[in-house]
Amino acid sequence: MEKIDVNVYGDSYPLRVERRELTEKAAKDVDGVMRLFAEKAPTFESAKLAVLAAISFAEKKIELEEEMSSLKQNLARLNVLIGQSLQ
Repeated sequence: MEKIDVNVYGDSYPLRVERRELTEKAAKDVDGVMRLFAEKAPTFESAKLAVLAAISFAEKKIELEEEMSSLKQNLARLNVLIGQSLQ
């Protein structure tokens, strides 16, 4: 593990990470989403912006999980069809 500092919405956070580049990109993404929400709601405190960002990322994660599940089902169906056509 490596110790790094990331900056999100003007605050620095010391972290221990496995993959530096991944964590730095994630922090940059969080910072960007918080700043986007801040443009739309400039009176919101940073904690509220962080929750909105977390919800946004959670929604995206769920969408990707659903898409992955659908792709796996389609792949399984294709494997069955391929298996049947080879018989």
